[in-house]
Amino acid sequence: MKKEDKKKEKNKEKDMVLIFLVLVLIIVSIVVIAVVLINGKNVDTNSEQIKELHDYLSTDNLNNCNGLFTYSDKKIDYSKANAEDMACLAYYKANITDAETETYKPKKKETTCVVDNMTFRVDEENKECVVQKISKKAVEDAYNKIFGKKLDNLESFKIDNFNICYLKDDSYYCGLSESYTYTIGPDSTIYRIINRALEKGNKITIYDYFARINNNTCYSTYAVDTVNSKCTENYKEDVKIDYKFMEKYGVKYKHVFEKDKNGTYHWVSSEPVSKLS
Repeated sequence: MKKEDKKKEKNKEKDMVLIFLVLVLIIVSIVVIAVVLINGKNVDTNSEQIKELHDYLSTDNLNNCNGLFTYSDKKIDYSKANAEDMACLAYYKANITDAETETYKPKKKETTCVVDNMTFRVDEENKECVVQKISKKAVEDAYNKIFGKKLDNLESFKIDNFNICYLKDDSYYCGLSESYTYTIGPDSTIYRIINRALEKGNKITIYDYFARINNNTCYSTYAVDTVNSKCTENYKEDVKIDYKFMEKYGVKYKHVFEKDKNGTYHWVSSEPVSKLS
């Protein structure tokens, strides 16, 4: 074979390799685009936006607002969530820096104060009824941010086992409830670790792993006592509960948030996507 023919043959081979690589790149690009179109694009789980959305449905104390009620054994959306629990969450997320504190004296030998048809229990330490007056608008704004809905004018809602809020005019009055619930028993330890976040169209979906551990037993939900047997078998008090443990033994949940016309994301639904036991 002549030198020129050999050179042409090598160039032809190079061209074929180049064409092959271009075809592979095109196919990979098509697959990636298809996956993004179907599932959505990945969002940084450490971003402030994802952290804020993930924090929408939790409070510092899980005895408040019925705890993490979205971690249930079935799909929970706005129509299925409890109205008082949602109002309670809005209370804890509201900007109440301008709240006022008012005190009322009970009648002689009375253990409660009645203020405009609102009944509060006397604080045993100072022998008065201590009431926090909060702007209704502050709670409404927080409610709209979380749920994208208008807060119904609930006459009252509990904010924890001991305290209640009453609506009067343009304010909520919050203080010790006339009756209260006290739960005796070991506290649960909650683990929630984000797995990934996807953005598709006007929705962001956050996947996370969940476990509730009480008295060395793992539960798959917050709202129902469904035992997570695999987690329980592998859990010890000194075991390290990290991402690997949760990925292997936690229950995976899916939380959907939808963007409104102003660009704000609101919670839509939560549901388990892996076996609960």
